[in-house]
Amino acid sequence: MPRHYEIHAAFVEAIQLNPKGYRYLSTNAFIDKLREKNWHFTQTDANQWIERYQPDFADKTTDDSENRYWILRNMGRVF
Repeated sequence: MPRHYEIHAAFVEAIQLNPKGYRYLSTNAFIDKLREKNWHFTQTDANQWIERYQPDFADKTTDDSENRYWILRNMGRVF
């Protein structure tokens, strides 16, 4: 049975470090981690969750895809 705290845990697990030192994640990576924990979000659901609960992440997607590229802003933190 999925638990709500597992959503946050999946989000933290999906975060990676790029060569420039920024922390980032993609919507699909977040969804993959959620599926491992028995949560089934659509890309829209995942993006809405990130927008609502992770205000220090900015959307840096270069196209109009739902698979967004989220990057942690300077001096930001994961909530």
